[in-house]
Formats: sequence, structure tokens, C-alpha cells
Amino acid sequence: MKNPSSLLSYTRRGFTLVELLVVIAIIAVLASLGFASFNLAIQKAKKTSARTCIGQLVQASDDYYEAYQQLPLGSTSSQDEEQETDTELMAALLGLPSAEEENPRQLSFFKFKSAKGKGQAAHDGLERTENRAELLGPWLNKSKDDRYYRIIYDYDYDEEVREPQSLGNEIIYDRRAIVYHQGKDGKIGGKNDQDNVYSWSKSE
Repeated sequence: MKNPSSLLSYTRRGFTLVELLVVIAIIAVLASLGFASFNLAIQKAKKTSARTCIGQLVQASDDYYEAYQQLPLGSTSSQDEEQETDTELMAALLGLPSAEEENPRQLSFFKFKSAKGKGQAAHDGLERTENRAELLGPWLNKSKDDRYYRIIYDYDYDEEVREPQSLGNEIIYDRRAIVYHQGKDGKIGGKNDQDNVYSWSKSE
């Protein structure tokens, strides 16, 4: 017959330190894989939101042209120029009272979801009041200026818009406006272009 004390010590045997370390390592690997997949899905959703917004900006600009036979903020320019989706531009596209000179009929050409957060934390939508509005991308870039969408308008009305030199400097034909966002890193040029979102097809 076995000694009861030896039987008790046998039944109470737990995991060894090595076994515990192996289990913890496996859990850590699975967690990192899950986090990477989750982060990838989040970034994909943000790019989808940016593409939707960009498409609506292009349409709003075309609708503005059809209504007034000129592009927003184009009364003092005769060459293609880049604008940001700050209050000056968005007030004109939204028909706010503060942009009566640009949009005398106060027509609303653009609709999009409200921004998340407020002030310096605002992103992913329209942050607006009665007299001001800003359209911000889905990434919470460190600088609020990097959250704006960029629109290059065909202010010489030749249906040719040249992309920024840092993006390739190619001519985009048959467009009144092209739009892009600088992505999560808020930068353009070279490897920084990988997370950017465009309204036109980029050649590699």
C-alpha cells in the first residue's frame, strides 16, 4: 500500500515553471496576432471612410460649379490651386451665412457625418457650428492641419489638374477637382504615400 503522504504530494503537483512560461508565450503570440488583425481592420475601415468622404467632396465641387459656373474660392485665382477643408472652403460648400459672398443662395452641396471629438481632438467628419465648419479625416493626427483633406481645383478651367510635385506631378485629365488625404502619418512623398487616400488612380 502506498504511503498516503506521498500520494497527496503527487496529486497536488502543479505546472512547472517551464510549462507556465510556454503557456504564457503562446498566449502572448496569439494576442499579438489578434491585435495586428484588429488594427489592420481598423485602418481599412478608416481608409473606407476617407474614400467615401473624398468622393462626396468631388461631387460637391462639381455641383457647386453647376450652380455658379465657377469653383469655390476661385474668384481671385486663374491657375490650379490647392485648398484645405478648413472653414473658408467648407462654409462655401455648406452654404453657411459666413460664406454669403461665395455662396449667395446659401445652397448646401455637401453632407457628411459629424466629427468624433471636439476642438483639437476632432476627427473623422464635420465639426461645425452656425458660422464655421471644418472637415477632418479619420486619423487623429498630431497636428489638426494634417487632418484636413486637400483639394486641387482646376481654376483655369481647362479640365486638367496637376497633382502635387511630391506626389508625382502627373496631369489628371477631365477633372474639375482632385482630392487626397495625407493618411495616418500626415505626410506625402515617397514611402509616406502608402497610407494616403486619393480620388484619382495613382501610377506606381
